[in-house]
Amino acid sequence: MPLARRAAAAERDLQEIAFHLAVRNRQPKAADRIIDELLAQVKMLAEFAPTTVMGTAAPELGDGVRLYAFKRWVVLFRYAPHGIDVLRFADGSQDYLSWKLD
Repeated sequence: MPLARRAAAAERDLQEIAFHLAVRNRQPKAADRIIDELLAQVKMLAEFAPTTVMGTAAPELGDGVRLYAFKRWVVLFRYAPHGIDVLRFADGSQDYLSWKLD
């Protein structure tokens, strides 16, 4: 079964998203739901990795980087022999196109 590995930066992004929603916006249930939904999307990307190219190429972010939008969130990832490597998660309002991921 293909795997989705998350970089340390992606783990921090998930923590920041959860904190922002749960604490700052006082919506802990929404935070849990959004994190669960994002992780389900990542699982789906990994499962389809062997047969289907998903997301949009973003060569300006680094070799092989792809973007996958889900609701207001963006998953930045690369295909890998094991499935996918998740590099970062971003709020769609962030200037993630200026990030360098290599």
